Amino acid sequence: MTRLIPLFAAIWIGSAAACSAPVRPETLLPLPAEQVALQTAEGQALLRGAEAAADYGPLSIHFLTQDTPTYCGPASVAMVLNASGIARPPRSNGEPYSLFDQQNVFNAQSRKVKAPALVRKDGLTLEQLAGFFEAHNAAVTLTRADTLTVEAFRDTAIRTLSTEGEFLVVNYLRSAMGQETGGHISPLAAYDADTDMFLILDVARYKYPPMWVGAAELHAAMNTQAGPYTRGFVVVRVPAS
Repeated sequence: MTRLIPLFAAIWIGSAAACSAPVRPETLLPLPAEQVALQTAEGQALLRGAEAAADYGPLSIHFLTQDTPTYCGPASVAMVLNASGIARPPRSNGEPYSLFDQQNVFNAQSRKVKAPALVRKDGLTLEQLAGFFEAHNAAVTLTRADTLTVEAFRDTAIRTLSTEGEFLVVNYLRSAMGQETGGHISPLAAYDADTDMFLILDVARYKYPPMWVGAAELHAAMNTQAGPYTRGFVVVRVPAS
C-alpha cells in the first residue's frame, strides 16, 4: 500500500455544459454524507492509504481556484499542464517566470477552440476541454460516460492515476451527486480501493473542498446530458519527445 505525506494539508486553505453557476456568498458548502472532504481526518487517512496517487503530488502543488464561475475548464487545464512538465509560457502578469495560468492557456490555437469572452459566458464543453489541451501539444483521449461501464471507467482511471505523466480530468453534473448545481470540470488526483473512492481536486475552492467520491456515483454524474452528448472525461498525456 502506498503511503503519502499529506502535502495537500499544508497547501489547501480552507455553465450547464461545463462549470458551476454563481453561488451565495458564504463559506464552503457542506458535502453530501457519502462524500468525504480531504481536510478531514478520514479524508487524510484515505490519501495516506490510496493505491493510485501518482498524480496527487504534481497536481496539488499547482492547485488553482477558478477565476470565475465558468472558468473551471481553464483552471483545470492550467493545473494539469503545469503538473505535466510541458514547456510553460511566461505568466500573464508580466513576472519573469514561466507558468500556465487561466489567462495564458488562451494561446492562438485554444482561442480558435473558444474565445475567452465565450468561456466567461458559458464555460467549456468536454470536447472544447480536449481542444484546449491539444492546443498546448498534449495528447488527449476523450471518453463520454455513456460509452463505458463504471468498471471500465474505474480501470482507466486507476491506470491513469498510477502512471506518471498521465492525468484524468472529469466533466460531471454536480446535482447528480447531491451538490449545487450545474456542470463542472476538475482533475482527479487519487483512488482508494478499500472504499472505491476517487479524490477530486475541485477547482471551485470557494464553494466545495477537495473531496472523495464513490466511483459509481462519479460515473453516474458524468453520464448526464450536456447538449446532445453526455459528459465524461479526458486523459491527458505528454507526448514522447
